[in-house]
Amino acid sequence: MKFRVKKKYIMLILSAALIALTAYTLAYFTSSDNVTNRFSGKNDSDEKTNVEIEITEHFEPPPEQNDDPFQKTVQISNTGNTDSYIRVRLEFSSSEIRDISWLSNDDDKDNSSSYINASEFSASSLPEGWEYRGQDGFYYYTEALPPDGVTTPLIKWVKTLFPDDGSIDADEFDIFVYSEAVPADDENGERLTYEEAWR
Repeated sequence: MKFRVKKKYIMLILSAALIALTAYTLAYFTSSDNVTNRFSGKNDSDEKTNVEIEITEHFEPPPEQNDDPFQKTVQISNTGNTDSYIRVRLEFSSSEIRDISWLSNDDDKDNSSSYINASEFSASSLPEGWEYRGQDGFYYYTEALPPDGVTTPLIKWVKTLFPDDGSIDADEFDIFVYSEAVPADDENGERLTYEEAWR
């Protein structure tokens, strides 16, 4: 009989320990949901911070393969309700096409001296407000962009010079524009630099 009492007593202790452990685990997971998130905005307003952007691109591709410049004006609009920092990545669908493509930010599409080879564009003198970081491959807009604001154009024109020998033949190719945004202020409402915002 004594053996059974001890066994029941041990089972009760183990059950109580298991219940306590389960409650602690549930409490841990519940509290972990309350992590401060810089993207959730300021707490002194009922309106939530909404970080939203849109790539506003004027794109007029040529009807057929040729060496003429075509318009590809890349700008980013802040469609959210808070000042934001923007970054952009430009990528070509193939390195062969990138190496024979030239980019310009000049208003005059026929200004041949304004074109820079796409493979060297990031190292060139970029348009006002833009900087390039080689460690992650993004172009950063260094000014905080207010709601309804638009960045200066990163590029305006593209021309692709296909070799006469036909060694590169591409009826179609893509230039991908990828963009991201973060709030310009921290969770306390203090203004960040663009470097701080993207850490």
